[in-house]
Amino acid sequence: MMAGAAAVVHVDLDGARHISRVHGWPERGDDDPLFDTGLRNALEFFRATGVRATLFVIAEDVRDPRKLALLREAARQGHEFASHSLTHRRLDRLAPETLRREVAESRALIGEALGVEIHGFRAPAFSVNRRVLECVADAGYRYDSSVFPTRRFAKRTGLSRPARGAYRPLPGRSLLELPMPSPGPLPLPFHPSYSLVLGTWYFRAGLRVTGAAAGPFVVLFHLTDFADPLAGDRTNGWRGRLFTLSHLTAAEKRQRCAEMLDRLRARYSIVTTASWLAHHRAGAGEDGGTAAPPTAASRS
Repeated sequence: MMAGAAAVVHVDLDGARHISRVHGWPERGDDDPLFDTGLRNALEFFRATGVRATLFVIAEDVRDPRKLALLREAARQGHEFASHSLTHRRLDRLAPETLRREVAESRALIGEALGVEIHGFRAPAFSVNRRVLECVADAGYRYDSSVFPTRRFAKRTGLSRPARGAYRPLPGRSLLELPMPSPGPLPLPFHPSYSLVLGTWYFRAGLRVTGAAAGPFVVLFHLTDFADPLAGDRTNGWRGRLFTLSHLTAAEKRQRCAEMLDRLRARYSIVTTASWLAHHRAGAGEDGGTAAPPTAASRS
């Protein structure tokens, strides 16, 4: 039985190469120290704090033996896995067949490499629209977690108004959306990465203004939140240094992440995504979901 409001801990496994790619920066070096130290440090942090997280994998990374070894170690430690696409490209701009590969092939590739069933998906840079959600549903995922409960995202996904809490975004489909916390009046999305830049006061403020909704409170970390700082010749200038959080030591990040986790635990019970889904399905009945607001096309 799951008592009280629940939170789930997610980690997007964006390494330095994918961060550089999404910003159009040159990719420096054949190795990826941000991924290596980030995942090692994250696993140590979660082991010490007793958290089992859901790790959102960029599928092409499983072809790298060094990264695959770390991912398999994460599996041995009991963490769950989900897809963060095949190559970390903006999905809302892709042709249909390319989009299908990013969504469907990533699920198959991660599942085969790690020997697990992949149930969840998150679009890179939250680049989701209704077409992307339909592709996610077609690929057999049980849930997506790419949407913020804002009017902008409601418009992009075809809803008449934002939906808070878990809901089924596509009428007649079983896909469940686990939205990110509402930013409310905050100027930036509410997740730990921004709090590491602005200070933990931002996380405290976020917890105050984002009330518990009918669904898990999704706390999204990134590998940058745990990684050792990159060397100066690997950061692509001050912007790269900021976006990789290389202005902070790993020890500083760990201390701040521990403080944020303590504050989260004061308000929520941290559970695995799989256990929350099972509990939700048992309570919601056979369809396992909550209807979304009407689509824009269905408004009277």
